[in-house]
Amino acid sequence: MSRADASCEATRPRQASLAEGIHAVRVGDDLILLDLAADDYLCLPECGEVDVLGRTVSGPMDTLLRLAAEELLHPTKTDEVRGEAPALPSARLPPPPHSRPTLHDVLTFAAIWVRCVRRRPTLLDLKQRHHGRRGRRDPAALAARVEVFRQLLPFAPATGVCLLQAEMLLRFLNADDLDADWVFGVRTFPFLAHCWLQCGDQCVSEAPETLHVYRPIMVI
Repeated sequence: MSRADASCEATRPRQASLAEGIHAVRVGDDLILLDLAADDYLCLPECGEVDVLGRTVSGPMDTLLRLAAEELLHPTKTDEVRGEAPALPSARLPPPPHSRPTLHDVLTFAAIWVRCVRRRPTLLDLKQRHHGRRGRRDPAALAARVEVFRQLLPFAPATGVCLLQAEMLLRFLNADDLDADWVFGVRTFPFLAHCWLQCGDQCVSEAPETLHVYRPIMVI
């Protein structure tokens, strides 16, 4: 094989499957990976023309070899079905009705706070804990419960970062048979990871304008 043929072979698009618990998204020319087992993110810069669709990675052989060297690829094809991370939300929930927390709301919120702050779970723990939820996705009902949650949140002894607040809000919604997608996103330069709740194209946990710098990498 000539040097030119070898070069073409190395850059010809190939496909491979991400290993179990590995999520990925392309950000510019970089590939960001989330390793649930390690509870950490990894950035592979300048990966070229790489596409990620669910668990399938398509790209030149040299890039796939880099991923294989880091044990980020599955050695054989898999039939695992993985939910696609949704597009960034572009709208807010409808205006909530005027409401005040009830005693039941206060007790529910307190129990959720205690459960969530008792120990720091890994992302893998959270994915396993909240997998397979079923609940209504009614924007008006979500807006009403989010408003109650926001009134109660300042009374929590500690609210931590986005991970804790998102889980608390998700549990609070689930307690009322409501649900939303828990989305994790990343950005680079500088690297940041963030998470939020959304329902379709409506952001549940914050203003959608705050999320435009992130690329979704995983959804629970």
